[in-house]
Amino acid sequence: MYGGGKHVFVYHGSWATYRSEPGKFNVSDFDPKLCDHALYAFFGIDASGSVIILDRWLDLEEDGGRGNIRRFNELKRDNPSLKTLASIGGDKVPSSIFSQVAASSSLRSTFASNAKRLCQEHGFDGVDIDWEVPSSSDRCNFVQLLAALASELHGAGLILTVAVAASEFKAAESYDIAGIARYVDYINLMTYDYNGSWDSYTGHNAPLYVGPSDTTDFQQKLNIDHSVKYWLRQGAPAHKLILGVPAYGRTFRLSNAHSHGLRAASCQPGYAAPCSKEPGIITYYEACKNLQNGWTRAWDHTQKVPYAYCGDQWMSYDDSESIADKCKYAVNQNLGGVMMWTIDMDDFRGQSGRSYPLLKTINQCLGR
Repeated sequence: MYGGGKHVFVYHGSWATYRSEPGKFNVSDFDPKLCDHALYAFFGIDASGSVIILDRWLDLEEDGGRGNIRRFNELKRDNPSLKTLASIGGDKVPSSIFSQVAASSSLRSTFASNAKRLCQEHGFDGVDIDWEVPSSSDRCNFVQLLAALASELHGAGLILTVAVAASEFKAAESYDIAGIARYVDYINLMTYDYNGSWDSYTGHNAPLYVGPSDTTDFQQKLNIDHSVKYWLRQGAPAHKLILGVPAYGRTFRLSNAHSHGLRAASCQPGYAAPCSKEPGIITYYEACKNLQNGWTRAWDHTQKVPYAYCGDQWMSYDDSESIADKCKYAVNQNLGGVMMWTIDMDDFRGQSGRSYPLLKTINQCLGR
């Protein structure tokens, strides 16, 4: 145990209920004792400042709906110290909508009021804003949006958090970091997606440190250590920074099956795994299945992450060893805790051993 008193934030992607077995994840599969902040992703926002229920059948109970929102907030019965947050945004909400609302004083006020009402009507303890990603022209307005939200939410005893792109390249353009930190309770750093199938070579999804194959200035900044230290230098208090760790990996198709190291040439995303069904991405439980089926695992001693390959397929992923290293790092940097994206991509059924191996590793390392 390395650091008691740290927070564990966990996102739940509500769409995971539509995955095929054994990846189908319902709210009833969520173990609320493994975190102290649970975030329901996602809610939408429209140009009038209204908060939108994106999947009414799944989220509500009208017309025979599943009632996921009620079920999610009832998780607090099993863990009375659990805080639930409604995460608003994500990749389904156009950045232009956030931009339009943030640019108007009246719309900011309307949105803040609607966000508070959402919490009070459904039993959430706060709101998480996941604007992907503000442009340079949105920097000041984003802070003003958070100021309006903080006024409404904090006045009602509710929590305000924000999910942010972590790398210096995106953060320098998009965020007034000191301004953001002034109004939010916590900042969820999305310290992953540093490399992926959009590149023409293999790379780690979430490397902890810079590595010897990072030969350009751009590559040398694509790691967790650089991102965290950048946010700290720019005025984010360490206790408000929550280090994001992925329960998923990035996959690549090798241009040459015999060249399978880091920065090996890649021609396209890796195959679509059976549950996630998206080329270029793989859940942790699917990564475990690959390893059981003969993939070769390698460990990057410098960047503190594993990767694996088989034929012309290559994957970067995190396992309990790399997650433990990241948790130790969060403690050593005096950060506020660790966030997982997402609980439904961990091995929640324990297909490869114990259930929730990554999330339980986080809890163990943080002394919970």
